[in-house]
Amino acid sequence: MKYLLAFILSIFSLISHAEYTLGAGDYVRVTVYGDADLLRETRVSEDGVLTLPLVGEVKVGGLTTIETEKRIAEQLKKGGFIANPQVSVLVLEFMSKSVSILGGVLKPGRYPITRPSDVKDLIAEAGGITSDGSEVITVVKGDKRSEYDLHEIINQQVKSADIILKGGETIYVGMRDVAIVGQLARPGKFGIQGGLRKLSDFIAQAGGPTEAAGETLFYTTNVSGTPVTEEINIDQLFRAPSSDINKQVNPGDVIYVPVAPQIYIYGEVQRPGMYKIDKHMTIMQAIAKAGGLSVRGTQRSVKLHRKNAAGEVIKLKPELNGTLQDEDVLFVEESLL
Repeated sequence: MKYLLAFILSIFSLISHAEYTLGAGDYVRVTVYGDADLLRETRVSEDGVLTLPLVGEVKVGGLTTIETEKRIAEQLKKGGFIANPQVSVLVLEFMSKSVSILGGVLKPGRYPITRPSDVKDLIAEAGGITSDGSEVITVVKGDKRSEYDLHEIINQQVKSADIILKGGETIYVGMRDVAIVGQLARPGKFGIQGGLRKLSDFIAQAGGPTEAAGETLFYTTNVSGTPVTEEINIDQLFRAPSSDINKQVNPGDVIYVPVAPQIYIYGEVQRPGMYKIDKHMTIMQAIAKAGGLSVRGTQRSVKLHRKNAAGEVIKLKPELNGTLQDEDVLFVEESLL
């Protein structure tokens, strides 16, 4: 039973190798049945040539193993060396056709291609994606560079012809390098995994904005090697997740949620202190946010301290329906009555 299993496995191996096209660097075993002296283990030269006993140089580059067997047999017969030669060619080392797999995989390196193979199968052969790897896959074929989402490949959302490799390609698996910083519950670096690709996905992954967060975020990505930053309203992002403002995130991008504009309120209010400025907040609304006036406070004696364009602090007597700016300081004076 053991020998039968070994024989079956060898047959499957031969079938798979029969589809392989020989090239420079491949190491093969050439057997001529009935003549042990003609057995050779040799490497295909840079010119695609095998050098063998009796027939000398045989051009095999670009031929499959079956075609190579036929060519060697023809030259043995044509030279009058063997009347009916039976030749076998077995590839021992696949060197001419391999794919380099780099980046966030467990076993990066070069992997031989014995037949056209799927991107995901080669990544699996390299041990799969590491915990720091993302699902963004870059495939380089000559001067062509293509980016794919492994999640979409697995779910058959990518044309199979686009992800079949035949040797000579490089696969790069991106790393967990999408940075989410600023006013979020769990800022840090996150991977593009499990289909997470949109801005709203990553904001949610980071726990959402904190109380001190502003209304907008700054999203920085690279366009043709140049960093480009866009300001996006967070509320709109979540209200319309399918809209164009919910950008698709790429490795290396940065999402920054800044601190909201702040005002300072002191004097005769219930809860003096620093407060976040809500959109179009008026002075009356700010006083209400601070708990309203104290028993000694009065709306008639509100002073506003604001920096001008030169950075100098000026004192104003504001209208209660006037809007506030970042770093404004409100002082509610005590009533004289």
